[in-house]
Amino acid sequence: MKTKATNTKRNDERPTTAWLTERMRNGRRRIEVLGWKRLTAIYAAGAPGSAVRKAINAKARRCGYTPRTILALNA
Repeated sequence: MKTKATNTKRNDERPTTAWLTERMRNGRRRIEVLGWKRLTAIYAAGAPGSAVRKAINAKARRCGYTPRTILALNA
């Protein structure tokens, strides 16, 4: 996204829960498609207790893993 004042790109935009859980053209959610390394980076960028972290924790539990294990392996 370009800012009007400096006309440069910002890279500080973090994925939101809506972005992670919305469906793409193929009908699958991004949280289902992204790899664990990318999800770990998103998790690390999120604030403790945020909705993004809760969504990633829920995905890890659905896959049968503890969130701590998955995040530690892909850190």
